[in-house]
Amino acid sequence: MSKSDRKADKEIEAKRRQRFWDAVQLVLGGWLKNRFNFSFDKSFEPADIEGPLLVAINHASAYDPLFVGAAFRNRPLTFIASESILRGKWGPFLEKNISFIPHRKGARGSRTALIAMKRMKKGESVFLAVEGEQTWNGRPYPVMPYTGKLVKGSGATLVTYLLEGAYLSAPRWSLSTRKGKVYGRPAGVYSPEELRNMTDEEVEQLIAKDLSFDIWEWQKSRPDGPVRYKCKKGGNADGLERFVFTCPACGSFGRLNSQGDSIGCSCGFKIRMEDTGFFEAGGPFETVAEWEGSDRKKIEERMEGLQRASGEDVVFTDDGVVLHRIEDGHSDEEAARGKLTLCFSDGKFILNIGDCSFCLEDLSNMTMVLADRIVFSDSSGYYELLSDKKSRANMKKYVVARELLFKE
Repeated sequence: MSKSDRKADKEIEAKRRQRFWDAVQLVLGGWLKNRFNFSFDKSFEPADIEGPLLVAINHASAYDPLFVGAAFRNRPLTFIASESILRGKWGPFLEKNISFIPHRKGARGSRTALIAMKRMKKGESVFLAVEGEQTWNGRPYPVMPYTGKLVKGSGATLVTYLLEGAYLSAPRWSLSTRKGKVYGRPAGVYSPEELRNMTDEEVEQLIAKDLSFDIWEWQKSRPDGPVRYKCKKGGNADGLERFVFTCPACGSFGRLNSQGDSIGCSCGFKIRMEDTGFFEAGGPFETVAEWEGSDRKKIEERMEGLQRASGEDVVFTDDGVVLHRIEDGHSDEEAARGKLTLCFSDGKFILNIGDCSFCLEDLSNMTMVLADRIVFSDSSGYYELLSDKKSRANMKKYVVARELLFKE
């Protein structure tokens, strides 16, 4: 294909994506308002800013790209997003109609950053969730390393855009969305000239300050009381065992089960979650963030105990998991399926599934996509562990174990 033909194809592609963006905007705002009670600061008009934008957000829910897309209705965005989206059934359609920069979670992101820089230098505006992943606990995560370098190297205007209340509209662990209140507003707008006079670290500190949002502090600070979030279906606690995994009463792993507004253990422990996101008064925890902290301490104690004893034992296990080897071109191939186990053997923590084994210390950038899959890479390739949603398996505990092992 000649250079002129490639240019013509790109122009056709750009026009098609612009038409799709415009068409979606006709229904997106109304749908988000109806489903989540979403609104945004309409005094801010992104189209008035000259040149490309880098829109940095706090990543609170899986619907964040839609919230920001509606708020930036007159400014089409290119989305940096997990390549797993493009491997799904809607992948080809989305890739054709929306501008994406696919990123392999669990792999090094330098290539993604370079592509984003080039796209912005060509005039595209880019959307970036600077924390790298959606919050599990409603509290802010650190800004990804090298974000400052990306921002400065892009030559774009930086817009830090804050989403308030989004976490409780669709908690990462939940099986249902909720209608309460979500509000989007710009926290800051910084020109390329301002950014050039700052160090990479100063840019990252600025972003972290602008986008620091704790849902629990926000709920407590509201003068009219906390916002109540009504589930579209099911109950407030449905799916919570995909996030928390240690019973505070008996200390066991993997015996929690949620139903409706409550989560409990086979030992008899039970606690109810209110529609504000807080647990009922008098329980061991006020928020899921506190429960997560307790979980991490108990896993750390378990792992340290195994290392001191130098024996062999199973840390935890889950049935109904599939291992995929991810290839180029957004394709994957099943490598194993069955029971996933993390065990301690010969002084090392080993992940086993089928005939495949992976030493935790050999894995690179192990992380999660949504609530049901883990992605990671090692010297042999790039992989995904996908749980059966019907099992409500807690995949997060495997990632937590690796984080604690290396104190990440």
